[in-house]
Amino acid sequence: MAVENRTLAVWTNNTKVGTLIEHNNLWSFEYEPDWSGFSLSPALPVEAKRIVDGSSKRPVQWFFDNLLPEEGARALLAEDTGITVADAFGLLGHFGAESAGALTLLGPEELPGRGGKAKLSSEALSARIQKLPDIPLSQGSSKRMSLAGAQHKLPIIYEGGVLYEPHVSKPSTHILKPDHSKPDLYPHSAINEFAMMQLAGALGLKVPATSIIRVPDPVYLVERFDRFRMDSYTKRLHTVDTCQLLSIDRIFKYQECKLERLTEVVELTRIKLETRTRLFQWHVFNLLIGNTDDHLKNLSFFTSGGNIILAPHYDLLSTAVYETDNQWLNANLVWKIGDVTKLGQVSPKYLLELGRALGLPVKLQRRLQKQLMDNISPALDTVLEQVLKTHYPDGVTKDAEMRLLRLIRYGVIEDMKSLLS
Repeated sequence: MAVENRTLAVWTNNTKVGTLIEHNNLWSFEYEPDWSGFSLSPALPVEAKRIVDGSSKRPVQWFFDNLLPEEGARALLAEDTGITVADAFGLLGHFGAESAGALTLLGPEELPGRGGKAKLSSEALSARIQKLPDIPLSQGSSKRMSLAGAQHKLPIIYEGGVLYEPHVSKPSTHILKPDHSKPDLYPHSAINEFAMMQLAGALGLKVPATSIIRVPDPVYLVERFDRFRMDSYTKRLHTVDTCQLLSIDRIFKYQECKLERLTEVVELTRIKLETRTRLFQWHVFNLLIGNTDDHLKNLSFFTSGGNIILAPHYDLLSTAVYETDNQWLNANLVWKIGDVTKLGQVSPKYLLELGRALGLPVKLQRRLQKQLMDNISPALDTVLEQVLKTHYPDGVTKDAEMRLLRLIRYGVIEDMKSLLS
């Protein structure tokens, strides 16, 4: 019995890029004959015109599968639609209208159409948050939306202090995340991420604009760096994460955190010294705040005109602070260099080896490291003052959030500064 193909049209900013095809569990992608724009990734070059997956090497499937949420968030979306969690193609067909980067995936007969927006009230958003993790945040939205990552999040439009949900082809401008759906294990994650992103920006790392709103549940808002806004027009920008850049299956986002992967990334980028410098700063900052979830999908890149440029950083928060009984030094590291596997085992030697792999001169490494270590505590003090001055809704206390942030400031960061000195 013949097996029918499943197809999806891939669009960007109302222009068709090509067609995604699945046949007998093998995926292929064919660029439109008149497409003269960007390649989706180095493994899917536009010059190839048509790329077909093999039984072991699957660059097409790996690229598009990386657009979907991971872990529990994916399972929740699958359950909500009745699509099996293993059916990545089916999930893309249902949720591909709004994803990371510039791509929109629609049925073969669908057209992007005109976009619109509908106001999302604080009450409606709060009601959705209360239903997590049993019901996804996107349920009730007229647009089928998906974002990669393990946390629950929602693409929205944020204008003039008002939240809107995009309709049809209207691009979102921000991503919102409420507190983690397991507050007993990961309390106050929204303020954690907001504070660490503010701290990163204060220390000179490139990060998008962020804010906290309360509905009254705390919600972290981050401006999308894969969008270009001019007046009322929003354009999608093509970005890829490291798994997509290096053609790696998403399931290896932790296992492939190896120094040689950093070398590959640097060689692919246009401004190599800037990439080396920013990757080193990113690593040092993550160590100092105890972010031990800095896997390959937490780095993204712009690809335009054949140039690959490291995008602003995101998903920066202290994960080690959630270790049982404040044992943050026992947190497992993603990037294992030499025999070092725990946060409490790092030393200046660890950073020297990292810098060597990145190709950074030792003097520059030490200068960058010193700048971060000298400035991180006073910079976080300023962020804490900012949080303290923030208005909280009636009946909502800031005490618990401030305790967490002070634990990061006086516990995690001070311990890590001592280890890296």
